[in-house]
Amino acid sequence: MKRFVLLIALFTIGISVNAQYKQAIGLRFGLPSGLSYKTFTSEKNAIEGILHLGNGIGLTGLYQIHNQAFGVTNLNWYYGFGGHVHATNRNFGAYGNGWRASGRNNRPEDGSLDLGINGVLGLEYTLQEIPLVFGLDISPIIGLSSAGGTYIGTASSLAIRFHF
Repeated sequence: MKRFVLLIALFTIGISVNAQYKQAIGLRFGLPSGLSYKTFTSEKNAIEGILHLGNGIGLTGLYQIHNQAFGVTNLNWYYGFGGHVHATNRNFGAYGNGWRASGRNNRPEDGSLDLGINGVLGLEYTLQEIPLVFGLDISPIIGLSSAGGTYIGTASSLAIRFHF
């Protein structure tokens, strides 16, 4: 009987550990758009990196804190902060002006470098039957451009990632 109870306890622990994914990779649509990689550093803390393309190339890094949302299994809300760097080159691709709200006629200059801080607030749902994660968030952004402008704005995005 003790072995049976121990076996059930180990099986239950195994299921609860698998309910939270450890890593995920996929695509992020919106601002910034690009390739997204997310890894959990603990049960509630995660780091997300986003490689974004459009009018150049950029990288955004976000530290996120996750909590269960509305008592729904596999649904989390998260908040956090981070930063971004973006090197502008309009020959790289036409993506638009993104989150720039002020500066030189709201147009990025070729060869400019943007640096900024980002906040993030969102919801994320993890499917267990299929290893997919869906995330929807909004980000307040403040940045500086070497072209002489500053920008303040918000961005929203949808992420679809494969978790493992």
